[in-house]
Amino acid sequence: MDKVAVIYNPNSGKKKLSGLIDTITAELREGFQEVTVYQTEKGGDAALFVNEIAESVDCIIAAGGDGTVNEVVNALSVIDKRPALAIIPGGTSNDFSRSIGMFQNPLKATSQLLEKNVAEIDVGKADNSYFLNFWGIGLVTEVALSVDAEAKDSFGQLAYYIRTAQTMGQVKPFQLQIESSSFQFNEEVVMLIVGNGMFTGGVNAFFPKGNIQDGMLDVLIIKETSVQAFWSMLQSKLVKEPTVDEGIISFQTDQLTITTSPNQPIDCDGEQRDYTPSKIKVLPKHIKMIVGNIEVKA
Repeated sequence: MDKVAVIYNPNSGKKKLSGLIDTITAELREGFQEVTVYQTEKGGDAALFVNEIAESVDCIIAAGGDGTVNEVVNALSVIDKRPALAIIPGGTSNDFSRSIGMFQNPLKATSQLLEKNVAEIDVGKADNSYFLNFWGIGLVTEVALSVDAEAKDSFGQLAYYIRTAQTMGQVKPFQLQIESSSFQFNEEVVMLIVGNGMFTGGVNAFFPKGNIQDGMLDVLIIKETSVQAFWSMLQSKLVKEPTVDEGIISFQTDQLTITTSPNQPIDCDGEQRDYTPSKIKVLPKHIKMIVGNIEVKA
């Protein structure tokens, strides 16, 4: 692994990478023969860079937040001969970087990349989009839409959960139908999350036992009667105490079909993508990634 490209978003997470990119680049050149930096200016730039350089590099490093990572993953996933992917976290939550064991300090994360610890990682596919972390509808989407940039900068990863508490009384339930090989469901709910990674909003709240190499997706359903229990669950995760509630349903599957009434807006790795219905499946070991401090399967 000699040639790497850094796709760098200078506006992610209070612009935390803007003063570090030269140091990051210099350190990467200690471990890689050729390092080229591509700076994004607007949404869509990261995907354009991937399409231009994918065949000529060994690894693409997404340096930015979850949105930058998602854009890179969506561009990479449709390419037959894919370079490896790596992440230097520079956003607010940096959720998937946490799932692969990366330090949240960008300079420490850069040092981890020099170890070149590569693993094959599952990717979720929802219709024509791809996700590393999660696909969600209902409460999680309403919260994401209502958390503005100022709140994210002020409160960081907890902004999502603060807003969740404020949104509780405003949640409208919807009819959810799920068809999968392992589970069928048809009831009113307030939220559905399909997870590949383990973190949401920077907290390991929904899928603490998630596995990004098991070829399975984790599914969490929150029913209307358990909204308060859901908030209690989030609080308990922050203090690491277990909580169980009959209105919280979870299971694993490798694919599922989702229908709702009315149709629901979709949040895919924090990005708004289309509306239900949707067909979701896991692509086992779809992308090679440089990972940090996690146990990986060869």
